[in-house]
Amino acid sequence: MINFFRKIRKKLADDNKPLKYMRYAIGEILLLVIGILIALSINNWNEKKNNIAQAEKHLETIKLNLKDDIIQAENLLSETQTTLEYANNFLGQFKTLKPLDKNIQMYLIYLMYERNMEVNESGLGTLLNSNGMSFIDESLQVKILDYYRYAEQLKSREENANSAIKTMYEPYVKENYYWIYNKTNPWHRQAEFYKDDPRKLENIDLKSVIADKRLEIMVNGRRYQTVILSDFYSKTIKLAKEIIFDIENKKG
Repeated sequence: MINFFRKIRKKLADDNKPLKYMRYAIGEILLLVIGILIALSINNWNEKKNNIAQAEKHLETIKLNLKDDIIQAENLLSETQTTLEYANNFLGQFKTLKPLDKNIQMYLIYLMYERNMEVNESGLGTLLNSNGMSFIDESLQVKILDYYRYAEQLKSREENANSAIKTMYEPYVKENYYWIYNKTNPWHRQAEFYKDDPRKLENIDLKSVIADKRLEIMVNGRRYQTVILSDFYSKTIKLAKEIIFDIENKKG
């Protein structure tokens, strides 16, 4: 093809027809420019197609991460609901609205346990590092980023709650109510561990527990933190499910 154009150009030059030669030269330049533009367009299209395909792979990873997050959040939500139930029952005895029972020992221990959700951000990290965020639907971008910002807020809330347990509630209970670690504690872990303990039990004064106003305030604080965490876990599950739905319905 190139030789063909060269022959035409040579013939025009030999015929001493500069105007025709100029027209031909301009046409050749235009064809060259058009060819370059078409090549660039095809290259850009292929590159965009590849970027979209990569972004969709990263979205699949995010979907798997979110499914793991949901399992964690559902387990933690169940635990917080149990904590809230125990705290309400305990506070009912403080307020003398419920009769004293040995479950107080279980409540004291169970309210010590901390909650931690390990959010998996591997999919988000690869998506951001590959600059793939711009190749997915804008509304989905917003949902994903909002979810991980919310996860940061959840982590901060968990840290606040766990800090209160470690620095105030747990040390106070272990110092003042150490006798809850015995075989009469109805919590299955304690009952199983101490079932073969032959030692004589110390005097268990449950009335002194509900007379402890400082402890009541701490239990109330544990209840408050638990309510907030429960709301966080519920919303985390909701947000994660919405993103999974959008990914599965090819909004990316």
